[in-house]
Amino acid sequence: MSKQNINIALIGNPNVGKTSVFNQLTGLNQQVGNYPGITVDKKLGFCKLSNTLKANVLDLPGTYSLNASSVDENVVIDLLLNKNDKLYPDVILLVTEVENLKRNLLLFTQIKDLEIPTILVINMIDRMEHKGISLDIPYLETQLKTKIALVSSRKGIGFEELKKLITTYKTLSTEPCLNASEIDEVYFNNLRKAFPNQSLYKLWLVITQDVNFVNLNRKLLEKNSFTKTDSELKRLQQKETIKRYQFINDTLKIGQKIDVASAKDFRSKLDRVLTHKVWGYLIFFFILFGIFQSIFEWSKIPMDFIDRTFASLSSTASRNLPPGIFTDLVSQGIIPGIGGILIFIPQITFLFLFISVLEESGYMSRVVFLMDKIMRKFGI
Repeated sequence: MSKQNINIALIGNPNVGKTSVFNQLTGLNQQVGNYPGITVDKKLGFCKLSNTLKANVLDLPGTYSLNASSVDENVVIDLLLNKNDKLYPDVILLVTEVENLKRNLLLFTQIKDLEIPTILVINMIDRMEHKGISLDIPYLETQLKTKIALVSSRKGIGFEELKKLITTYKTLSTEPCLNASEIDEVYFNNLRKAFPNQSLYKLWLVITQDVNFVNLNRKLLEKNSFTKTDSELKRLQQKETIKRYQFINDTLKIGQKIDVASAKDFRSKLDRVLTHKVWGYLIFFFILFGIFQSIFEWSKIPMDFIDRTFASLSSTASRNLPPGIFTDLVSQGIIPGIGGILIFIPQITFLFLFISVLEESGYMSRVVFLMDKIMRKFGI
């Protein structure tokens, strides 16, 4: 790894195509999949940006936010808080995918608070026309205070433009998108006064993640009553998340338009039927009815087989063992007892099979969307 190379970190939610972007930039062939969790450690490659500039490209594990809840997410935070790390990024490519911008932008707003030059990379733009999605790029760049690169890692679109943007990373704004400290102004103002030379959001991450890469004197924290209980920290984190999503929603109301009626792919057309306010409920009812009917009908054969088998075993034991308490225990207690448990296995198996099919096909998430208004009234 050359010390003359700049460091680029690829960060984003799981399953947004970070590794595909990494492969396009570096020419390597890392493992790619359509499910989260492919990248579980750092992967390093190299990229020639121009005749005079090269880069070390780091593909980091997927993370939904900087509020770490797993070892993989800690890998990202450890790097971003440690300026002494040899791979500390000069510029971050925050990879998102065009169909889930709202969810992906939560992490982007947090990264911006770290005041590291960041480029928003919107992947899978080849899906925009099929999904009826349009983006107001100048407006989004103004609101998000960054430059945006539209790419398709599947078709190799937009990567030359992305490389040109990376070469101008020193001109990128490091100003945060919003003032997250408004969730508790008194607390954060006191924190800013006590540590004037530190990044406020880095201090907040150090306090909430229990890491220390900013030479922070924890005794000073305790002395000045900056420490909080776990429940207090979680409440503040929840307020922070709500505030960020409010900003994201307001931004996307203008910056992103989704015309469902103009969506051309089969899945979008199917979604319009499955989540319809009338047909959606009818389809859900008939699917549930069909599942329960199938569970009882299909399981009859294996259940009858199990019942006959254990009845035969019980009769055989009764005939062949000498009369007595032990024989009664085996023939009338143990064998029928085991059979009484095993006879339900076919029904349970079919039930879990159908549940798995509904989840893996994506239908369950559509049911959640469909039932949300009704279930919300009951606090569910």
